[in-house]
Amino acid sequence: MNRDDLTALIDTMGQQRLEKFLEVFSGVDLTINNPPRSGLMMMTVKDSFDTDFHLGEVLVAEARVLFRGHEGYGMAAGDEPRRALARAAADAVLGFPEPTEIGENLLIFLKQEEALQKARRTEDAALIAATKVNFDLMPGA
Repeated sequence: MNRDDLTALIDTMGQQRLEKFLEVFSGVDLTINNPPRSGLMMMTVKDSFDTDFHLGEVLVAEARVLFRGHEGYGMAAGDEPRRALARAAADAVLGFPEPTEIGENLLIFLKQEEALQKARRTEDAALIAATKVNFDLMPGA
C-alpha cells in the first residue's frame, strides 16, 4: 500500500473508524512534536488552459509526531485535528525503516478499511445504476 492510498483511506474514513484507527496507537511510543493545529494553505488548481490558478486559502489541520526517532507529518483539510494526528502517526510508523508489530497492525486495519470502502462504493454504484433512464426505450421518444 503506497502513501497516496494511505492518505485517501484516512481522508475518507468515517469519524468512528478514525477513532478506532487512533486506538491502534494506544500503548505505542509516540511523541507528539507539534500537536494538531489549524492553519491556512493556498489552494492551487489548474484552469482550463492548464495554468496554475490560486483559488484561495483553505483551512487545514496539521500535526507532527515522532516514533522511535522517525518523524511523521500529517495534514488534513478542514477543522480535522484528529485526522491530521492519525495521518502523522501512520506516516511515522509506516515510514519507519524496520518492520514493526504496530506497522503490521496498521496495514491490517487499512486493508480492512479499503475493503469496507470498496464495498460501500459498489453499493452506491448499484443504487445509482438503478436510477438510470434509457431515453431510447421511452414511449414517444
